[in-house]
Amino acid sequence: MIIAPCLLVSAHAHAGELSGDVSLSSQLVDRGLAITSATPALQGAIAWTTPSGWLLGLSGGFELRSPDHVAESVVRAAHTWALSENWRIQPDVVYYHYASRLHANVYEPGVYWLYRDILTFGLSGVYIVGADEHSLHPAADLNFHWPLTGGFSISGGLGITRYAVPYGRPSSESYHTGYYRYGQVGLLWSRGAWQVEIDRVAVDPGARRYLRRLTASSWLATISRSF
Repeated sequence: MIIAPCLLVSAHAHAGELSGDVSLSSQLVDRGLAITSATPALQGAIAWTTPSGWLLGLSGGFELRSPDHVAESVVRAAHTWALSENWRIQPDVVYYHYASRLHANVYEPGVYWLYRDILTFGLSGVYIVGADEHSLHPAADLNFHWPLTGGFSISGGLGITRYAVPYGRPSSESYHTGYYRYGQVGLLWSRGAWQVEIDRVAVDPGARRYLRRLTASSWLATISRSF
C-alpha cells in the first residue's frame, strides 16, 4: 500500500511523538496499481501520535521529473487499542488523492489487527468519489515483516479488493469494476535511520490483462530515511 511507514503505528512508537519519513522509489504503488509512471518518485510523510493512542498522518509524493506536480497525497487518522501484550487493534480512516497515472479521490475506512511488529491483517472499504455505483469496495490485506540478521529482514503481503477504474473523458467518466488479487515480497536492509528495500510486485494475470497500463512494475526499489 501507499501509506508511508511513519503513518503506521509501531509497537515502539512513543506517545506524543512527531515522526517522519522521506523516501525515493522507482515508482509509487498502491495494491498493485501504478500511482505514478515507472520513474523515480519522492515521497515525504509526517505523523503525530498522542498518549491516548490517536495518530494523524500526512504524506505526499511526486515524480522527480515533475517536481511541481503532486502525484499523490494521503491523510490518515487512526486510533490504537491494546488487546493484550502482543495484539493491538487499529481502526482508521484514510483519504487518498491520486493525480498522476491514476486519477481518483478515495476514502477508505478500515480496521487492522496487529501482532507485535510482525503481522498485520486488515479489512477495509474503499469508496471512490465519482464512481457510478457509489458503494464501498471491500478489501482485505495481510502483511508480515520478519527480521533476519545483519540488519536484513523479509517483508511481504497479499490481498484482494474490488476496483473501479475510470475510463473515458474526464467530463463523462464511467468505471469498470471487478475483483483482483495482488501481493508483494521483498528484502529490506536497515541501519540506523536508513532503509533500502527491493520488492517483487504481483497482480493476478486476469487483472493484469484487463488493467494493462494501470498495473505496477514487477520490481520496486526504495531507499528511505526516517526522522
